[in-house]
Amino acid sequence: MVFNSLIFIFCFLPVSVLLYRFLPSQLLKDVVLFVLSLLFYAWNEPYYVLLLLLSIAWNYISGLQLMQEEDERQRKINFWLSVAVNLLILGAFKYTNFLLGIVGLEGFDITLPVGLSFFTFSALSYLADVYKGTSPAQKNPLYLGLYIAFFGKITSGPIAFYHDMEHQFSYHPFQREMFYSGTLLFVKGLIKKALLADQFALVFSSLSQNTSMLGAWLYALSYMLEIYFDFSGYSDMAIGISRMFGFDLKPNFDHPYVAVSVQDFWRRWHISLSRWFRDYVYIPLGGNRHDYVRNILIVWFLTGLWHGANWTFILWGLYYGAFILLEKFVLRPILEKLPRIVGHLYTLVVVLIGWVFFCSPSIMDAFGTIGRMFHFAELVNTEALFVLTGHLVLFIIGILLSGTLFDRIEERLMQVKGNRMVLAFTVLYLVFFGISIAFVVGSTYQSFLYFAF
Repeated sequence: MVFNSLIFIFCFLPVSVLLYRFLPSQLLKDVVLFVLSLLFYAWNEPYYVLLLLLSIAWNYISGLQLMQEEDERQRKINFWLSVAVNLLILGAFKYTNFLLGIVGLEGFDITLPVGLSFFTFSALSYLADVYKGTSPAQKNPLYLGLYIAFFGKITSGPIAFYHDMEHQFSYHPFQREMFYSGTLLFVKGLIKKALLADQFALVFSSLSQNTSMLGAWLYALSYMLEIYFDFSGYSDMAIGISRMFGFDLKPNFDHPYVAVSVQDFWRRWHISLSRWFRDYVYIPLGGNRHDYVRNILIVWFLTGLWHGANWTFILWGLYYGAFILLEKFVLRPILEKLPRIVGHLYTLVVVLIGWVFFCSPSIMDAFGTIGRMFHFAELVNTEALFVLTGHLVLFIIGILLSGTLFDRIEERLMQVKGNRMVLAFTVLYLVFFGISIAFVVGSTYQSFLYFAF
């Protein structure tokens, strides 16, 4: 089931909220929420819910063993064994065919379980926190089940850290203020998805074969805007749903396209994933204390590989690792002396080219697109010009709203006190909600891009 489907918006979510609001005890609320999460996950692929339950059971038992074991050597063995099982499951589904292809063997017909990368990383966060002593092992299997499987975040994150959520499981009551803010955030995410991301997806697909320089830049730009509104829209919806049920998840995006360096971009884009690799890979490797270059390259290789079993993702990850190192040793002092607009434009170009690697089916396709972006022999053709003129308003709106404009307007409106302003603000969101639903009804809705990862 997906957040932008009519059955979720008008059936699953309202029923879930009503049950959670009016069931008599917190235990019953949590049991029903866990069952609903399993139903949500099993909607299209019911057999994979068994994999999810096995993951919960394995990590629950592993956590208790880590807490009870006193011998440090045995604790380390237990920890790495527990991690290895999680990674083995992830690798079997996600990378088997990729590895077979490398050695020239034919692959299998393997369907990747939706959200596998996300709930595996949540489980690894739990094991690492217990092993390091950051958090005690969870004795209540229901709470650990909710942490891993809660339908608000299981399919595409955000990757909630266990130590950020552990105290919320025992107390996350229904609160009107959180429900209201969560509802607005859910609608905001739906607007991003239905009115912006899905429209840029259509532009992107229409330009896939365009041979002109303008067409190549529009192709890359449309994907750049699509993936931002798609994934930030999903994150808004996920965090909004979590608030409806009393969970407070941290933001996953902070206007990444206003960044003034590549490092700044990754402080703002997919924040939960960046934090995960920093806390659980980069720092344990030694961070910036020793072997900095090695650590950066390992982290960014794994970041690329995490996104998918394709050389384009690995190249994309190493591409960013190279720019992080370039900024560290060469560019940072130069950028600090130049006007911010220079750093901003440099970052946008780096990110735009990076998205070409990310969205391309092969490395040759990626370099073919980049070549057309800088090939002056055919500057423009009729098709590219038609797309530009026909979607110019969409591009302008997308560029403006990918920055801080929307949030600044929202903050200004929220600062105006009074019941009339609250009512007007609510009505405004309802209007855009209605328009978004009309777009969902009027066309086949697009699945979220990050479902593939």
